Amino acid sequence: MTEVESKKIRAPIICVLGHIDHGKTTILDYIRGTVVQQREAAGITQHIGASYFPTKDIKEFLSKSKQEFAEMDIKLPGMLVVDTPGHAAFLNLRKRGGAVADIAILVIDVTAGTMPITWESVRILRDRKTPFVIAANKIDRISGWKSKKDADFLDSYKTQKPHVKDFLDEKILQIMGNFLEEGFKGIDRYDKIKDFTKKVAIVPTSGKTGEGISTLLLVLMGLVQQYLTTNLKFSEGSAKGVVLEVKKEKGQGKTIDVLIYDGIIKKGDEFIVGGLEKPIKSKARALLIPKPLDEIRDPRQRFDSVDTVSAAAGIKILAPNIEDVVAGSPFRGIADPLEEETVYNEIESEVESIRIKTEKAGVVLKADTLGSLEALENFFTKEGVKISVADVGPIKKEDIINASIVRDFDPYSAVVLGFNVPVLPDGEDQAYNDNIRIFTNNVIYRLLEDYIEYAETRKAEDTAKGLSELILPAKFKMLPEFIFRNSDPAVFGVNIEAGILYPKVPLITENGKRVRRVHQIQDKGQTIEKAPKDSEVAISIRGIEIGKDIGKDEVFYVNIPESHVRQLMGNFLDELTTDQKQALREFIKLKRTFEHPWWGM
Repeated sequence: MTEVESKKIRAPIICVLGHIDHGKTTILDYIRGTVVQQREAAGITQHIGASYFPTKDIKEFLSKSKQEFAEMDIKLPGMLVVDTPGHAAFLNLRKRGGAVADIAILVIDVTAGTMPITWESVRILRDRKTPFVIAANKIDRISGWKSKKDADFLDSYKTQKPHVKDFLDEKILQIMGNFLEEGFKGIDRYDKIKDFTKKVAIVPTSGKTGEGISTLLLVLMGLVQQYLTTNLKFSEGSAKGVVLEVKKEKGQGKTIDVLIYDGIIKKGDEFIVGGLEKPIKSKARALLIPKPLDEIRDPRQRFDSVDTVSAAAGIKILAPNIEDVVAGSPFRGIADPLEEETVYNEIESEVESIRIKTEKAGVVLKADTLGSLEALENFFTKEGVKISVADVGPIKKEDIINASIVRDFDPYSAVVLGFNVPVLPDGEDQAYNDNIRIFTNNVIYRLLEDYIEYAETRKAEDTAKGLSELILPAKFKMLPEFIFRNSDPAVFGVNIEAGILYPKVPLITENGKRVRRVHQIQDKGQTIEKAPKDSEVAISIRGIEIGKDIGKDEVFYVNIPESHVRQLMGNFLDELTTDQKQALREFIKLKRTFEHPWWGM
C-alpha cells in the first residue's frame, strides 16, 4: 500500500470524559499497560493528555478477549484518544463550527450512577453535537461479581449469578432513566441496539480487570467506521489544531501541546495561534511526539523528534515567542505566505467572538482557556446570568475595577467569577479596597451555585426590616481574677470594651477560635438582658472548659453572621456608635485573616 493510499482517512479523535474518580484514566491505562494515573496527584488527571493507539496494537489487545475479534477488518489507521480532567470535560477541544472530537466515551461508575459533573459533560457533548458511548465502569465492584480478566462483556455476564445480573441490570436501567429524563429518546445496553445512530449505547466495563474493554473498543470502531468516516478524510493542507496546554519544559523553555485535527505540519513551518492580547506568529523549531501507546501529558519515554506530523496527532511544539499563547486557542499552520493575513484575521475573529464584553450590568468572568470560557458563557447565559466581561487568564486588578463599575448598574452582579484560575496579588488588594467579592472554582455548576446563592442572599438582605433584626458588634475582655466556674457552665467576669453584649450571641476569640453562645449575663447576682460599654458583668457559657477550650485572659468578639455584616456596612453604618464601628472593623479584619480574604464583601 502506498503512502497516499494509507492516508485515505485519518485516525478518529476520541475524547474520554466524565466525573472525577469514575475511572477514565484507568480504562485507558489498562489498554496502554502503563501506570500514568498513579503518577498524577491524588490519582486525578491534572492535564489533558493525548495517546495514539495504532491498529496493530488494538488488534493485539482484542485478541486477549476473543481471537475472532483480532481478525476483524479494521480500516482505521488507529485512534487518537484524549483523556481530560473530569471537571473540565473537554472544554479546550473546540473549533469553528463544533467540536474537535469525532466521538466521545462518557465514563460513569455503574455503582454510583450519574453525578452533576456527568450532566455538565453531557450538555457540552450535546451542545457540540458530539456522538458518544457510555462506559458503565467498575462492574468488578458489584458485590458477588466474579471477574474474568480481559473478557468480552457478554462472556463475563453469562457466568454471573442471577442476583448479580439483576443488580447490574437495575443499575443500567437507572442510568437509562436518568438520560430519558434529560431528554435522550433512545439509550440502551449495546447488545440490544440495532441502529447505533438512533440510540446511545451503554457498554459495561472494568478498567481494573479489563472486562468489557474490548467490547467498548469494538463498539467505538464500529460506530466510527460505519457512520463517521466521511469526517475522517485525510487532508494534505496546512495543519489545523487546538492548543491543549502551554507549559515550561526543563531545558526547552515554553512549549505548546497541540492537538492537530486536520492537515500536515512540518518542522520549520510558520504558524499562527491565539494569544492573550492578539494572535501570535511563530515558527516550529521542533516537532515532538510521544511514542505509540504513550501519552503527551506524562510520557514514560522521551519524545521522538520528527520532521512531519499528519492529523490526527497530539504533538509538542518548540517555538519562539509563545509565552502569551492561550490554552484552548485555535492553531493554524501557514504553508503559503499568501494565507497569512487571512489566517491571522480568522484566528483574531474566532478568539474575540469568545471573549465578550456585553451588557453594562453583569458578572466579570475569567477562565483558564478559551474553550472553558465559551462553555461557561453558554452555561451562565442559559441560567439567566448576565455577563459584562469574559476573558482568559488570572484574576487581576483590572477585573476588580470592571466589577466596581458594574456596581453602579447592578450591585448583585458586581462580582468576579474565576474558573480554574488564580487570583493575582494586585487583584486581591483591589478586591479588598473596593469591597468586591471573588468566587473561584474548578467545576462550572459549583461556581454558578456559589454565585446564585450569594446574589439571592444579598437581595434578601436588602429587603430585611432593619437594625433590630441584626446581631450587633461587641467586644469584651475576660477578667482572669473573676473566674467563678471552669465548666458546666463556665462562669467568669468580663469587661465590655465596645458595643452592647446580649445573651444568646455566638462568640469568637481574637485568635479566630469560635466559641459557643453566651448563655446568661449577670450583674450583682441578677440576670440582665444586656451589658453596655464599660460595664463589668459575669457571663456563663455552656459546653466549654476554661484552660482547655479557652484561655484565662481571652478577648472576645460577637461572631456576627456574614449576611448581617454586609447589611450593617451597607445600610446601617451611620446608626452604629463609634465604638461599635471600631469593633465591627476589627471583627471583619479578624474573619478575613483567619477564614477568607473576601469575607463580608
